[in-house]
Amino acid sequence: MTYRSGFLILIVLLAGCATRISAVDKRLILPEGTSRYGMAAHQAFVYPVPLNNPTPAFPAGYAPRELPATTLCVSFVVDAEGLPADVSPLAQAGCAAPESFAPLRDAVLSAVVGWRFKPAMFCDYPDAATRDRDWNGNGCAGERVEARVVPVSLAYAFTFEVRDGQRRVASAKQ
Repeated sequence: MTYRSGFLILIVLLAGCATRISAVDKRLILPEGTSRYGMAAHQAFVYPVPLNNPTPAFPAGYAPRELPATTLCVSFVVDAEGLPADVSPLAQAGCAAPESFAPLRDAVLSAVVGWRFKPAMFCDYPDAATRDRDWNGNGCAGERVEARVVPVSLAYAFTFEVRDGQRRVASAKQ
C-alpha cells in the first residue's frame, strides 16, 4: 500500500438499546483498487489516531418517517498535521450514490472535515533486531529510529437508517 493509499485499522464502536434505535459505530473501508504496502522487517507504522471525531448526524429538517439502511462512503487524506484533506464522496460497491442522498452526503462531508487525528508515522530502524527490541506499538520508539510523519488515505462508510421514525447513524470502518 502506498502512503497515500494508507494503512487501515479496525475499530468498531457499538451502542444502542432495544426500545429505541440510537446505535453508533464506525467502519473504515478499503476503497476499490487500493494497493497494500508491504513493510520490510526493519520498519514499523504508527496508524493515525482519531481525536474525538463525532459521527455525522441527520441534517436538520431531514425527517423521513422511514429510510432503509443507506450507506454513504467518504474518502480523505489525514495530512501531516492530522487534518482531513481531499475529503470527497466515495462511489463504490456497497456505497449509495452520493448525489441521490445530497443532505446525508453533506452531513457526512461536514462531519469528516471537522475531524482531527494524531498523524501517522513511518518508523525506520537500522535492522529488524533493533525494531523488535524498541518498537512499542504506540510510536516510533528507540534511540536509533528514523521517524517520518506521513499522509495516509482513509475511507469510512456511514449507514443512515430510520425505522418507525427513530433515526440511526452507524459509521464503521473495516
